[in-house]
Amino acid sequence: MDALTRLNAVPGVIGSMACTAGGQLLAQAFPPTYDTAKLQDVAASVAERGAALRTAVGSVRTIDLRYTNARIVIRDVEGIRLLFLCTPTVNLQTLLMSASGAARFLEKLGSAPGPAAPGPAAARPAGGQLFRLVQRIDEIIVRSGLDRFKLRGQIAFKAGVPLDLIDEDTPDDPAKLQKLKTAASELLGQPL
Repeated sequence: MDALTRLNAVPGVIGSMACTAGGQLLAQAFPPTYDTAKLQDVAASVAERGAALRTAVGSVRTIDLRYTNARIVIRDVEGIRLLFLCTPTVNLQTLLMSASGAARFLEKLGSAPGPAAPGPAAARPAGGQLFRLVQRIDEIIVRSGLDRFKLRGQIAFKAGVPLDLIDEDTPDDPAKLQKLKTAASELLGQPL
């Protein structure tokens, strides 16, 4: 599929595939050495594990699995699950922006309808307070030039709130919000 081929052009992406939330492989753009039957098994496994993860922690839009020699990124876009096999050094932000940009092409797969676009009266703000706080924390870390992964990990550990699991659909929780503000303020050296 053309959209997956475009996503494979992101530096560090080895191959990609699209599947339904139920685990049906819709399309794949992996090198020929990858067996399509195995990729279907992967799609089914992702669906099964994704359902368990949603039960445990709620809605999750991105999963980033890091290994010594590879990285697997799973992203929900327009009702379709995208799985990327990448090198360990892939730029996650570039990959996720590219995946979001490919959404209109992925809608054409048709087997997994995307969510209806909200009308002007139902326009939704870009995430809740928790999501916006995590974005602010990231902005401060980037400006500081400090090690992003180490500092985010320290904040998450101190607050008891996993930052990587907070996305724009994460419901606000006043207790988590306060713990995160306190931990981030202390470790970043400025009030949030």
